[in-house]
Amino acid sequence: MKKMSLASIISLIIGVTVVGIISGYYIGFRNANQKPQPPIVNVKDNPDSERIDESNFDDEDDFEAGLIKEATIGPNTILEYLNYYSECDHQIVEEIELDKHMINMTKKIFEEYIKGMHPKWEIESFSHEKIVIKIDRNHLCQNHFIIGEKDGKIAVYIVGKNGEWIIEKIFSDSPLSLLKQVDQEKIENGIITNSKEELDSILENYIS
Repeated sequence: MKKMSLASIISLIIGVTVVGIISGYYIGFRNANQKPQPPIVNVKDNPDSERIDESNFDDEDDFEAGLIKEATIGPNTILEYLNYYSECDHQIVEEIELDKHMINMTKKIFEEYIKGMHPKWEIESFSHEKIVIKIDRNHLCQNHFIIGEKDGKIAVYIVGKNGEWIIEKIFSDSPLSLLKQVDQEKIENGIITNSKEELDSILENYIS
């Protein structure tokens, strides 16, 4: 086997060195231009990945608006007035026909509309199916009869929608002056009854 000359050995070393430099430069250039790929996350292993960050919403209304379609009034929505009468402590529910211009109103728009006309009314509940408005009324409800007097005679009154006394009947043959003073004062102040039966029962004591 022939021995390699010194010149051949030097040439071989230089060649290997040049090849190494060129290879290293190419590999480094390719890595520098390759975009890093984001890591693949298994949803099953990371259940929080689909959880909505509620902190991104300014308030509860924004959060609900982002997730749930806001309820609106439809043509078949039921509108109820919950009337509370402070003088008799009675509650009466009254179903009201919807005005056509109320359709498609949201709770906020409807509340502004109601408050604009009746500032003291309160929306008890609001949904696409039914709306309940609470109304405080500072008088008797219409389920009462009142024994009073008219022109010195015993009279029976019914209660109007706004609490006014409306004459139902005057007993022209029953003057108030024939009664005892204490009974006259009771009738002058008004004796409130809760039913027709109670009315008839009390009238028997004053009408002969």
